[in-house]
Amino acid sequence: MKRAAYLIILLAAILSCNRSPGDENGKTISVSIQPFKYFTGKIVGDRYKVNVIVPPGASPATYEPTPSVIRALGSSDLIVLDGYLGFELAWMDKIIQVNSSAKRLLLADSQDMVRLGEHRHAGSEEYTGVDPHFWISPLSARRIAASLLDFLVEHDQVNKDYYKANYQSLIREIDSTHSYIESILQPLDMRAFMIFHPALTYFARDYNLEQIPVEIEGKEPSLADMKNFIDRARAENIKVIMIQKEFDKRNVQIIADEIGAVVVEIDPLSENWIDSVISIANAIAAGSVN
Repeated sequence: MKRAAYLIILLAAILSCNRSPGDENGKTISVSIQPFKYFTGKIVGDRYKVNVIVPPGASPATYEPTPSVIRALGSSDLIVLDGYLGFELAWMDKIIQVNSSAKRLLLADSQDMVRLGEHRHAGSEEYTGVDPHFWISPLSARRIAASLLDFLVEHDQVNKDYYKANYQSLIREIDSTHSYIESILQPLDMRAFMIFHPALTYFARDYNLEQIPVEIEGKEPSLADMKNFIDRARAENIKVIMIQKEFDKRNVQIIADEIGAVVVEIDPLSENWIDSVISIANAIAAGSVN
């Protein structure tokens, strides 16, 4: 009921506002999260203003859009979504009602999605059974770029050559990032890494790694689970445990202290996608050194 009442207030706010242009060209494209701004911005250049729905530091699993976000969505010409983020599943169908003319792209439609059974984020009510974190893998990023190009060309034929040229530049950046990551991860003998929240499923799949998550179906581990993680980390000779900066470090710090490892913060939700995924790869490589 609380969420429904909140939504009514938001919808009333947006319906009371006139649609305003996003930039000098009057075009705005809204994207779910900061990494999608990186890919989208690289292709659209100055042809669209790029609006990000989930602000830095907020969780895409549990985020509740503010009135200003709703207004931005209401004035968007195009909307790019992941397809399986918790806030999208909870809010998007209702929010889109205030801007039914906006064209939508679900990036997950072009991905080889990993299904995990019952899976959720801490605090989220959504049980999707699908891991939504595909953008972290460069191989999946290539599909993101291709989907964005097709989407933009479909709805803006006038600028198609501009978008195609920008797309080729973006693909070169993605491929260069992939080559670097492959060069440091391929030689590793130890293929397992430990992370608090299982955000690197696609990254692990595409680079032949094994992800060991400490968080279990959105819940903190029990004492018995903690002992098992410590034993597993020792057996795998893990020296680095990763955690997203928005999560509580206490449990991973306990494991790290027991095995003599270090805790490394990562930021898969950063707009600076290249630095983000390279930092992740470097952390895995550092944690796999004997």
